[in-house]
Amino acid sequence: MITKAEGPDDSLALGEDADPALSSYLRLMRLKRLYRQGWLKRGMPAELCESVAEHSFGTALLALLLAPTQAETGKEGGGLDRSRAALMALVHEIGEAYAGDITPVDGISGEEKFRLEKESILRSLAGHPDMAWFLDMWEDFEKGASPEARYVRELDRLEMGLQAAIQNAEGHRGMEEFFASARRSVSSPRLRLLLEAAIAASSPQGNAEAPTR
Repeated sequence: MITKAEGPDDSLALGEDADPALSSYLRLMRLKRLYRQGWLKRGMPAELCESVAEHSFGTALLALLLAPTQAETGKEGGGLDRSRAALMALVHEIGEAYAGDITPVDGISGEEKFRLEKESILRSLAGHPDMAWFLDMWEDFEKGASPEARYVRELDRLEMGLQAAIQNAEGHRGMEEFFASARRSVSSPRLRLLLEAAIAASSPQGNAEAPTR
């Protein structure tokens, strides 16, 4: 397993005059080599763990598929900016490129986690002219300031729950902890129904927890 101290940017000597977009890309591609630590710490073989980049893609895809727009709700101000939600989902984990995937069992406070991940973003995007845009998007997600951010925070947990359902269906035990965590965070009615449907479908023989309503 490649650790958070290694990545594509360690392999190419671009030099100080390198295009900042290329440099930023290579630094952020570390996320393709960073496994989601929650799975690893609970005994999931590394080859079966999703990367942080895969999780971000899955969350962004959920935003594109699910985020309700004003046209769909038929209510003035009742929808979300789907494009912003999807972009936010795509970049919501960029702070892990150098900070690593910090989990609740690591004993790191929320304030320290925020500081470490912000430093990671500043390092990853050093020299990029749009760094402020990325930081704004990431901070919005972290603080849940906008309706899109609050929705993506639920999608972040839904994606984890759906991944647990896939693992459960493939015969990997111990997914109940992930189901319970997702249930605590996913409250939007439609998203909760999707979560419960996936959990129920993941174990036709009844090995999964019974869906809660």
